[in-house]
Amino acid sequence: MAEKWKEYVGQISDREVARRFGVSASTVRRYRAQQRIAPHNPQNAGMPEGLVDKLATSTNYQLMREFGISVSRVKALRAELGVAGPGLIRPRFVPLEDGIWTDEAVALLGTMPDPELADRLGVSRTPVKKKRAELGIAAHKAAFPEITPEIAAEFGKVSDSAIAKRLGVSTNFIRQARLRWMRARWSD
Repeated sequence: MAEKWKEYVGQISDREVARRFGVSASTVRRYRAQQRIAPHNPQNAGMPEGLVDKLATSTNYQLMREFGISVSRVKALRAELGVAGPGLIRPRFVPLEDGIWTDEAVALLGTMPDPELADRLGVSRTPVKKKRAELGIAAHKAAFPEITPEIAAEFGKVSDSAIAKRLGVSTNFIRQARLRWMRARWSD
């Protein structure tokens, strides 16, 4: 058992032999040099069975995970065999139809957030933003609630996030309102 590590020299890395069998890496390296055994090179190891069959249908990352080999080995094998990776299937770009900007659609620009209007029209945000800018229409700004004395009375007693949730605004809006209210109160 003490000499069993010698069987693995050159088959796995010197460091791995040392780790598995509790001998120093320099001892393994000296033994390998004395015996004229070539160092382990993972690139020279045989390809796992079934890898070549899946080259055309699986991505480099999928093959790396499935077969436990590096992506660089998969790429090298693809180059060697001339097998391209599977192409990503993306829909072709379809230009917007002219009829999308009806009078009703143009009237909605600036009355709601661009993403919401884009969803309604079934397009991406970019054409909505471009059309709004082209017509000189300002972006939609959400109406914020007024901070009433009843709401201000809750500052310091109820968390900003709880107030924000109840009013349907961001916690940051409530924090800013609380700070403004405190400054106004202290300046009096």
